[in-house]
Amino acid sequence: MSVYIKSEYLMNKLKDTLSMCEHCYRHVPAVRFERDNQIWLSKTCPEHGYHECLVEIDAEFYLNFKYERRLPNTFWFEITNRCNLDCPHCYQMPDNLSIDPTIVSIINQTKELPDNTAIALVGAEPTTRKDLADIVKQMQSLTENTRWIMVVTNGINLGKRSYAEKFVGIEGLTWTIGLNHPDYNGGVIRKKQQVGIDNCIELGLTIKNFTYTLGNMNQLDDVLEEIQEWHRKGVCSDARIQLGVEIGRTPDEDEPELYLSELVKSAEIVCNEKGWSWEVDKKNGNRTHYLVRINGITHRFIKWVDVKTIDFEEIYSESWATIVPGKPKSPLLHQVILRDRAVNERKPLFDTLPEKYR
Repeated sequence: MSVYIKSEYLMNKLKDTLSMCEHCYRHVPAVRFERDNQIWLSKTCPEHGYHECLVEIDAEFYLNFKYERRLPNTFWFEITNRCNLDCPHCYQMPDNLSIDPTIVSIINQTKELPDNTAIALVGAEPTTRKDLADIVKQMQSLTENTRWIMVVTNGINLGKRSYAEKFVGIEGLTWTIGLNHPDYNGGVIRKKQQVGIDNCIELGLTIKNFTYTLGNMNQLDDVLEEIQEWHRKGVCSDARIQLGVEIGRTPDEDEPELYLSELVKSAEIVCNEKGWSWEVDKKNGNRTHYLVRINGITHRFIKWVDVKTIDFEEIYSESWATIVPGKPKSPLLHQVILRDRAVNERKPLFDTLPEKYR
């Protein structure tokens, strides 16, 4: 199928690529182009015709953002669809009546991975599983060398001392805690998370990083300050700050969309005002993860793509995943987008991502 850019809009074609139709989620040929100092995608779906979408409002930022292309080296396991929170932004629509995958099925899938593959255990909320420690231990038993395993959690259940103690002494296990701004989920939840963090520190459980989703840009200053405070306490040296995206839950679709360039520039302004160092990492990261070291602390500024903005000639993730029933392994964000339609919206998927991108 040919793809075109309407001639009256043509400014600067950058690359032929593959994207998705925002209406039916088919994989369709696309063109990445620059117009009016912005980056756009144009695509033509056989069912829904021609459409364009804005990828980034600052073309200079996009074009100067270089990263080393590398294949993902982590596998993403979705081990539950249950959750104990109701976050404003979440790519999932948790179902607390759902049945978790069995340990046998998870371990059988792990056996298919190379021994050196890092693993992320996610949900909804993986700590809703009482057998989480058993899953981790059985994964580690499959290889002679210690496997790196990360649990992505909101940290609340780690506040239960007896639960947190189950993970003491498990080698290779780290935790990513979705902490967020105190106003994001509310002060009561933040206090519960703090207990979980305290238990991690006291029990020697390794916190790899904190992840903050911003409800609005006004929260950025506080978040950057808090990351500095965590570092002074020696808790972690890596943080993620991300914007909401139109996958799963979106609290207010009338709010203007924010772009990665705006997040990065706003953070740099805060750092300059506070006299903090700002060192861009031009080697690591990918198109959705912009890495900066602020006072020596690694910060990942993140804006995921969605069905409108995904461009398969770009690298967006460090992980592979198979979280969509009946679909083969593919990059994480692609799986998340498919999941939004197939699981959250319960609508059909009409095709499969070409093998080139799998």
